[in-house]
Amino acid sequence: MPTIKDVAKLAGVSISTVSYALNGTRSISEETKKKVYAAVKELDYKPSGIARSLKMKRNHMIAVVVNEFIGPIYQEIIHGVSKAAKKYGYEVIAAECFSEKSEITKVLSERFVDGAVILASYLSDNMIKDLAGDNFPIVVLDREIKNKNITSILINNESGAYEAINYFYEKGHRKIGFLGGPNNSYDNNTRYKGFINAMDKFNLDFPKQWCLTSNFTEEGGYQVVREFLENIPSKQLPSAFFVSNDEMAIGAMRAFKEYGISIPEQMAIIGFDDIELCKYVTPNLSTVHRPCFGLGTMAANSLISKLEGEKVSNLISLSSELVIRESC
Repeated sequence: MPTIKDVAKLAGVSISTVSYALNGTRSISEETKKKVYAAVKELDYKPSGIARSLKMKRNHMIAVVVNEFIGPIYQEIIHGVSKAAKKYGYEVIAAECFSEKSEITKVLSERFVDGAVILASYLSDNMIKDLAGDNFPIVVLDREIKNKNITSILINNESGAYEAINYFYEKGHRKIGFLGGPNNSYDNNTRYKGFINAMDKFNLDFPKQWCLTSNFTEEGGYQVVREFLENIPSKQLPSAFFVSNDEMAIGAMRAFKEYGISIPEQMAIIGFDDIELCKYVTPNLSTVHRPCFGLGTMAANSLISKLEGEKVSNLISLSSELVIRESC
């Protein structure tokens, strides 16, 4: 079945413009209306009557959109959103999003919910801008989007990464590697920026082979470090690694131990996020604390405040904190 996104693409307008034209909730030029109606007819698009009624009336339901349900970060954020929303009498729908054609995009564009919290890299900035509207606020957690109907809540990743390298430096480490996630990740890129800023500040060399890339998973961290160790002489190893999330750090620790490299005596490691598992791996993982539950509660509070007509900043920044345990 054709979706509202298909209509928007054919008509050459935004999703919100299609919605306004069909629901009559905002003044649209006659020329634009004609384009929208022609696209609707050509595609035989049938907008949901339920969706139209919900657009005109709140249903006290918000969506949380994430890349996947697997992983402690997403679980904590969803939990935070749900707990905060419940206090205001709002229900929460949690959905995975694997592409801009995922079913959840139709739920958002058709206004089955009152607003959304989005932590999904598969949705582009432009797509999110199209979905947001005066009566449909959105909160994003993994990027900064400048739009009056969108609030960006960010962790100070640069500062957290900088503090980790500063700690390594104070402990005498001068050879420090970096294990990062996908290059299209806002969190990874800002953490890498903080890492590089610190390396430059302390005038430390950073050979290309010490920069590793994986996919934010434990298995990914394990595999990329195994490959790294197979192809580099032991004399060329760094003495420490900063890893841009804890899951990869835990996988990296497993690989180092399999190669007989003791942690932290021969290889110090600091991760990022402070997931619960950090306290239970051996040695306990040092990390930069990211308040995931707090992110979720703040996202819900900000979104619902906007829905209730209150003024909310379009950019909110939360601090991070270095947590030293046994791995460095």
